[in-house]
Amino acid sequence: MTYRDTMPPGQAYGGEHQPQHPQFHPQQHAYGQHQAQQHQQRPQLPQPQGQPHPRLPSVSQTAYPPYANGYQNGNQQQYQHNQYVHPAYPQQQHPQSQPQLQPQQLLLPHPQPPAQQHRQHQPQPPVQPTAQYYPASSAPQPQPYVNYSNGTYTQPSPSQPPQPPIPTPSAAPVQFVNLSYLQQSPATPRPTSHVPPASQPPARTMSPQISQLPPIARPPQRTPFAEDSPKLNERPPPSRAAPSLKIPKDQRRPSVGAGVAKSPATPSSSAHTETLPLLISVAEDCFAKANTASQRVAKSMSEAEVADHHKLVATGLGCLDVALKSNKLWPRLEARLCLRYASVLIDETTNIMEAETTLTRGIAVCDKNRFLDLKYCSQFLLMKTLFQRNPKAAFKLIEGHISDCGTYKHVHWIYAFRFLKASFHLQAGSPAEHGAIDNLRKIAGVANQRKDFSIFAMAMLLEGFAHMTTMKDDWANRVQLCVAQVSKIQLESSIQIPQIDILLRLLDLACSLHQKSHQVAAQKLTVLQRQLEELKNSPDWPLQNGEVFLSINRMSNTAPTVSNDTRAVVRQGEGNADYLVLSTLGKQEAWAIAWVFNGIVAHYRATTPGRSATLWNEGLRVLDDTKVSTAPQPLPEALRQHDWARELTCYTHILIGLQAATVTDWARVKQSLDAIHEQPHTSPSPGSSVDILTLYLEGCQQQGMANMDEALAIWKNPRFELDLTGAYKNGSRLETELCILAALNRVYIMQEPNHRDSAETAELIDLLRPICEDNPDLEIRTAWNLVLASSTFEPELSLNQAKRHIQGGLSGAQQLNNTQYLSMALNIMRCKLFENVVGEQALKSAKAGATQARKSGNLLWMSVAEGMLGQSFEIEGRMGEAGRARGEGVRLANEAYEKTQLR
Repeated sequence: MTYRDTMPPGQAYGGEHQPQHPQFHPQQHAYGQHQAQQHQQRPQLPQPQGQPHPRLPSVSQTAYPPYANGYQNGNQQQYQHNQYVHPAYPQQQHPQSQPQLQPQQLLLPHPQPPAQQHRQHQPQPPVQPTAQYYPASSAPQPQPYVNYSNGTYTQPSPSQPPQPPIPTPSAAPVQFVNLSYLQQSPATPRPTSHVPPASQPPARTMSPQISQLPPIARPPQRTPFAEDSPKLNERPPPSRAAPSLKIPKDQRRPSVGAGVAKSPATPSSSAHTETLPLLISVAEDCFAKANTASQRVAKSMSEAEVADHHKLVATGLGCLDVALKSNKLWPRLEARLCLRYASVLIDETTNIMEAETTLTRGIAVCDKNRFLDLKYCSQFLLMKTLFQRNPKAAFKLIEGHISDCGTYKHVHWIYAFRFLKASFHLQAGSPAEHGAIDNLRKIAGVANQRKDFSIFAMAMLLEGFAHMTTMKDDWANRVQLCVAQVSKIQLESSIQIPQIDILLRLLDLACSLHQKSHQVAAQKLTVLQRQLEELKNSPDWPLQNGEVFLSINRMSNTAPTVSNDTRAVVRQGEGNADYLVLSTLGKQEAWAIAWVFNGIVAHYRATTPGRSATLWNEGLRVLDDTKVSTAPQPLPEALRQHDWARELTCYTHILIGLQAATVTDWARVKQSLDAIHEQPHTSPSPGSSVDILTLYLEGCQQQGMANMDEALAIWKNPRFELDLTGAYKNGSRLETELCILAALNRVYIMQEPNHRDSAETAELIDLLRPICEDNPDLEIRTAWNLVLASSTFEPELSLNQAKRHIQGGLSGAQQLNNTQYLSMALNIMRCKLFENVVGEQALKSAKAGATQARKSGNLLWMSVAEGMLGQSFEIEGRMGEAGRARGEGVRLANEAYEKTQLR
């Protein structure tokens, strides 16, 4: 508090013996603020007895005309200003009869500038008073005022006799007029609750001149810097004339009356906008846009598209994270957001720990508020997350959830958790297949008891596929038993589902192909193709959807555990049935597999070489069809589907390459290998054998092109190393069979004089004997017999041993209906048993070998067979036929050699 603040209201500054005061900057009380500033009433100092305060000498109006009147041209009616009104001052009536005006200019007493204090005792002419009116009974004491427009002083005229100051209670604070309130609501009278009743001014009336003025825009608020303050220490030079004071338009102060009369009411501040629904909507829009483009991104995997996808997912996760961290979530919305947030984390990121934390929070909310549907769905997702980190803990916890569901008779979630546990067992590898089969049988038992036939059919089909992967001794009988169980209830209306029918046909066809029953397989393939044609345009099986809905009968008197929030696992249905949602083959994938099976069947029964390759190319065309649109899905799921399609494409190219190798078309083999290598390389899925099959095809190409050193290096690769115990390598039957075939090819290469190694050959034979003689696969046993029958060993095999191996190979080729095996068996028999033998039997054997060689399409075996036939004709004395046969053999040999010269 300065010395000025201790002065009583209306007391003039000056005096000979008063000390200097600090400068007062009017910007400290800026005009036009939107909130009123409240100040405490200045206390009054006791006046010394007999020494009244001297009055401030007036400044001549003629000497300083700009400072005599704060209004341009002395017109008060054109520029009305807010003035400070002390609550203790009564109104003063002007001698002239004019309408009473409300004080508008906020004027405060200002200290005397230090530079002008030396002139205080000089006599000055009286100053023209400002146009301010009060009632006669309440005239305030004259006091100096500061004009904020130019920083000048105005002094009341001394013609009016001085009035003693009206004492005010010291407890009553000094209040200011809230000008912003008048402009925000002009139609409402100014609140006067803060003004004492004794000093409340009468109602304000405006003169016609003021009401006709246009409204003046409020100047923008400015920060009160020191350089913007009026320079009070500088005095303008004296002037006789009274120049008009021109105020720039941007610095003119609007009047309250003009603002009230013309300016519309400022709208009140808008209500607070709730951002939580907006955040959730933005997040879902980002996820939807990312999932829609996931298939395109999975195929291209360009950096720009992947970055855009990650940006969308990150934006959505950020919105959900902000929503979850707010304290405005009601319980069910919080549980739903936790489930949604965790599902996106699991699908799109590798942040498993945060997903588990979020799911645990959601489960706690569900337990507290008894949200059974969201609780089970969150636990289902938590088990999938936990299995990625700790499979043993996942198996233990999921069994506890199954027990709880059985206690409360929540059958929907018993099925869901059982199927999930079976999938965990299948993903864990072959040692856990017994657990998967056990879970599927329990599902089938519950479903059969409750008449949930679609659940029963799916459980039996999955059990059949599990038996096929184990390939135990009685696997074929178990698979056929599962097929029979599903066929028995096939007439039930609840299992009239296209996906179940197609899976049943595929399982039955695959079982026949593994059993080498190619005639039966051909009949089953015809049924599968006819059914696929019927379902080609069926609305029951959408082209872009790979989900199957299995109906579940509802139970009465049980708590509802299914809602719209659980539609990803269990979906509400109409009537008395709900649906369990499982992912299966889509229509496009089913057609591609059917074409692959068709090519395999045609390879065994086709009379024209190359037909199977045509069918496999059709399967590739189906897989590469870009017109098929899929449902929106996360990018990792789209990548898994793309990887599955890539693996099937590689398998198809491998089949095409192997079929081309049987007819010595090495150029086509090279094209297949190039096509496999051009496929985008991704991490192989569990159980994938694409890499080892590709390596095997490369070995066949090198051996067929007579590059024995390169072929031998491939066959000695550690990937083809045999297990001495005879167990399946890496738990895969296919890899074990490929290792056996690689070892047999090494035996054939070591028959060539430049690579002969009798010790290594004997070691390989001893290693292969226990594996191949009792092998459950007939093709492996047939190949073993043919290699032993056609190879040279030290010591040589006896004639009886050779006949036994030839008989085993011939009978196996006939059972398999394999023209390649049959051609090899007949020509080996002619070479081993009828060499240089004259007779009808030897000639028949040579003719049969040549005929089967032509059917096989292999140029090398055709050349060999024609050469032996020519030799048989020559022994019989039929020289003309012998010459023609020998000439044909030479031509075929030259053609085979030309095919090995790749460019």
